[in-house]
Amino acid sequence: MAVANKGTPMGVAVMGLMRTGTTLVCDLLTVAGKSLVISEPNLHGQWDAPLQEKLHKLYREAGLAIGDPPARGVYSHNVDYFDETVLPQLTTLQFWGVKYVDLVGWRRLFRTYPPQKLILCVRDLRAVAVSALELVNRMGLVFGDRKHLRDEAWVFGRIAHSVHELMAMRQRGHMVLRYEDLVEDPGALERLADYVGLDRLGEDRWNLMIEAGTRSKWEMAKHGKAISKNALDRFDEEPDGPMRSMAERLWRILPEYSLAFGYDVPKPALRVRNHDFRLRIDPDQNAVPYRDVETWNWKGPEPLEPVFGRRRARLLVSRNVKPDAVLLDIGCGTAAMRKLLPAGCSHLPADLVRRSPLFTAADFYGGDAPAANEATHIAALGVLEYAADLPELLRTLRRYNKPVFVSYYARDDTPDLDRAALGWKNGLARNELMRAFIAAGFQPQAKFAFDGKQSLFRLIPKAAMARKPRRPRRKIRSQPGPARGGARKPAPAGKNRKKSKQLEPV
Repeated sequence: MAVANKGTPMGVAVMGLMRTGTTLVCDLLTVAGKSLVISEPNLHGQWDAPLQEKLHKLYREAGLAIGDPPARGVYSHNVDYFDETVLPQLTTLQFWGVKYVDLVGWRRLFRTYPPQKLILCVRDLRAVAVSALELVNRMGLVFGDRKHLRDEAWVFGRIAHSVHELMAMRQRGHMVLRYEDLVEDPGALERLADYVGLDRLGEDRWNLMIEAGTRSKWEMAKHGKAISKNALDRFDEEPDGPMRSMAERLWRILPEYSLAFGYDVPKPALRVRNHDFRLRIDPDQNAVPYRDVETWNWKGPEPLEPVFGRRRARLLVSRNVKPDAVLLDIGCGTAAMRKLLPAGCSHLPADLVRRSPLFTAADFYGGDAPAANEATHIAALGVLEYAADLPELLRTLRRYNKPVFVSYYARDDTPDLDRAALGWKNGLARNELMRAFIAAGFQPQAKFAFDGKQSLFRLIPKAAMARKPRRPRRKIRSQPGPARGGARKPAPAGKNRKKSKQLEPV
């Protein structure tokens, strides 16, 4: 691939973690006739026609005299068209630049277009994690296809990967722009304008408005065109539970980030000393495998991280429900199960907070069960360990009087695991757990340690079993193979539906 303008400098590069205000900074630095900062142009990626259609709207709004995008097949990569057609016009401005939160290719980008100014956008790592969950749910990013999974595990790994890249990038001259200062401190805007040499900042949200309608409407409804504090306290507002523990876990694994950018640093006793995702001495060695974190069958880092275990439990459950099931997914974090269920199934996401309009919010740890509506099955995966009163949570699940899938790391399968360090509040052995299920009114069916440490249970209400004729006990079955599912349309009338997929050990 020829790069005609390799070495052409750009005025500014805006780089940061997701959910740190990078798109807002793009628009602040874009002033018609003076400057243009482009959000996520994927310059070195293969030709992307939908992306080019969006970018052309931005170019025209910013005052560039540019025609329609070329037909498919004219250019093999985005950068070829950019160099030939867009860059000559950008160089007539006072400055131009790009913004990325996908930091995997920044070194190549900087070699091609060396930035004269570098802005690093940061935010408290815990707030980044919680806010990213909302982004994933609102924009429907979960499980983009049958091979790549974008769920809580993806959020966890993607943020950790980006922290590594950001810490390497800070070895260069830069300005740090903290999200908290951006929305609270007017002086931060003055420092931003001075740094890039603008006499005034932009007032239009062009980069946001070229995004797909769902995101732009959601962001504009929350913040409007003005700089808003509405998302400032995201972590403080997150209830105690799996997702808050995930956010804290990242913060404890990567304390150097908080120290470098002026955030609360976890006390030494809270830091995770030995972890695959810890920062390396060499800043150019990223410890997080970028591709693996969204690969369906990657086991995850060492030590155990519950978000990767939840992914495996979802895959198993999806192969043990009937094609016409309606699954109430309690404590789901993301609506990832929606794309895994067999054709004809429906998914009802529920959590402690409402992470998108599809969600139902309820304090299930406090006995407030989410409404079942038309649900035929219940799932509570990666949830039980965080219950301060596990018997009460099981009684809450029993009130549904429907089959329930739950996962659990039994103490005898994880003897060396520091449960408190994961935020877990209980630790039962296999036999204790089975007795707890029975005491709550369930007949449990178990697949112990299906991934080596985690167990999956199908809990059948005892009363429901008594009303039905006795049948051979149905086991939780497994078979090898990649993740399937995604279609949710009912099978055509009059045709036999296939039996539900059998579970696979992953």
